[in-house]
Amino acid sequence: MSSHRKRPCCICRHWFFPDNRVGSRQHTCGRPYCQQQRRRKMQAAWRARNPDYFAGRRIQARMFADPPSSPPAQPGRSSPPALSSPPTSSRPPAPLRFRAPLDQLPWDIAQSAFGLQGADYIGVLAGLLLRETQSAIAAYRVEMNALMATLRPPCAQSPIPPVAYLPGSGGEAESHATGISPT
Repeated sequence: MSSHRKRPCCICRHWFFPDNRVGSRQHTCGRPYCQQQRRRKMQAAWRARNPDYFAGRRIQARMFADPPSSPPAQPGRSSPPALSSPPTSSRPPAPLRFRAPLDQLPWDIAQSAFGLQGADYIGVLAGLLLRETQSAIAAYRVEMNALMATLRPPCAQSPIPPVAYLPGSGGEAESHATGISPT
């Protein structure tokens, strides 16, 4: 029996004694299903906190999977050493998938104009800018709601004059020509 107290499993809610070697850091019971679910939850939380971690690796992997064709070597000059990569295919890889609204852009045209690595870099940069802008706007909305709560409520009567006194509204100003005073 362990020296630690019983605690509930965060997945199945059954009570268990934590392992002495792990102690208070153990959150699930010994069942493989509970440990698997906890691992999935923790990995999903890590990916949510670090959404751009794998972006650089994906760009490099795509670059080495299908490198751009190099210009022919000039006579008398040595060509640069070739990178070790798998054989190239005749068809370029599909553009990266992006979430809305970036998925509406013609990434295949950007890929042909900037190259594979350039288009991927622009796409990842655009996604980063989109996320940062959306989070800044969301923070601004919360701030505006807090400011709006501190303002005075609207007054009971509007300070706008009645319609009859405005020119062209059908009141007394209509009996005279526009721009000519009555005197």
